[in-house]
Amino acid sequence: MSFSKLPFTIDYSWSNWRHSVINMKKGFITAGTILTLLFSFPFASTVLIKHQASDVIYGKVENIPKKNVALVLGAAAYPTRLSDVLQDRVDSAIELYSAKKVTKLIMTGASNEVDGMAKYALDKGVRANDIIKDPKGLNTFASIQNSKNVKEMVIVTQNFHLPRAIFIAKHFDINAVGYSADKRAYIKIFDFKKREVLAVSKAMVDVLFSLSSRT
Repeated sequence: MSFSKLPFTIDYSWSNWRHSVINMKKGFITAGTILTLLFSFPFASTVLIKHQASDVIYGKVENIPKKNVALVLGAAAYPTRLSDVLQDRVDSAIELYSAKKVTKLIMTGASNEVDGMAKYALDKGVRANDIIKDPKGLNTFASIQNSKNVKEMVIVTQNFHLPRAIFIAKHFDINAVGYSADKRAYIKIFDFKKREVLAVSKAMVDVLFSLSSRT
């Protein structure tokens, strides 16, 4: 029995084998580096965004600089009431309005959220002419993008959410400060914070894609 010869020769030498092993190690190192970067990116992004927003987040109404507009970010709304998170955001916005820190409230979110927010504010004494509805703010990026022509604002939401919102506002060249709407202990706060880590990463990607689309 005869066999056809291979169209190439195999080098079984030590130097060739060693070179192959080194190349394999390089491949593993490269893959390992990529995986490390992928896993660390959400946490690094969160630290970076928190740091850049830390000096413009306020917890007391009297410390907030006057801005014409408060942007109130949406959250869950039920048929007969606002969720605790959303109610606290609207109450915080009303505090700003009552203290004459702002003169207009932009309610942004899904349609049912915006309607519930506006009704709640009206019932609390905010004038209808001072409420602006944005029912197309289906996420934080969209809410801020929709109001990008407002060049100064107070963003109203909870502490875990504010750094990302301010980061996005800066991307749109908005001079924004944040007012913390934390008024109670939230049952799902741990879940909110876990989701926020991924949401921060998405915000950074959204900003990068938005920047690339301008060029």
